[in-house]
Amino acid sequence: MKKLFCLLFPVLLLAGCGAKPAPVWIAAGHKQLETFKQDFLTGREPPITEIHFRKAVEEIKKGGDADLLGKAWLTRMALQVAVREELEEGGYLKTEAAEVVPANRNFYRFLKGDTATVDVSLLPESYRPFWMAFRSGDAAKAAVTIAAIEDPMPRLIAAGLAASHRLENDAILQIAVETASLNGWKRALLAWLKRLQSSLEASGDAAKVSAIRSRIDMMK
Repeated sequence: MKKLFCLLFPVLLLAGCGAKPAPVWIAAGHKQLETFKQDFLTGREPPITEIHFRKAVEEIKKGGDADLLGKAWLTRMALQVAVREELEEGGYLKTEAAEVVPANRNFYRFLKGDTATVDVSLLPESYRPFWMAFRSGDAAKAAVTIAAIEDPMPRLIAAGLAASHRLENDAILQIAVETASLNGWKRALLAWLKRLQSSLEASGDAAKVSAIRSRIDMMK
């Protein structure tokens, strides 16, 4: 099961995936989910983006595996965190009602920012230092731990989680902007540029605000 987890959900950063070929339904689900992730972050038309997610879900359902299906919905939620959008929880909660998977429930609570109930030991290892900083409420420490996350997608997810719980500073915003920009994730980049613009407007930095507005206009 851990190998299946790795194949379908690299966003959750579990290590140790083997080279054994995946069943056809898993390979098909993985392909659709990867396309969905890329389309979601780059800002492709929503109807097309959603088609890929629905196809991923349908492929995973062929195996009747609540664990993997729950992870698909968690991947969707994690991407919503990364682009600072409201979480859509219904699909995951419906899956959890069929079967509770402790690691999935723990990651769900992580995405919700539930500091009281998340078990750090059940989180993917790369998130653990960030979560400790998040729980402390120290934005400076959070920025350091976010920057240390090697994989760009989890790095952006951590930044989104910090920002959605008012634990942000200019360093976190810049990390998110640079991460989205380097990976060509237009939808994410626009979301973070707008958040950075709001922060700079609040601080009265007119020159930087103007530069960000010009960058946003250029991207439209």
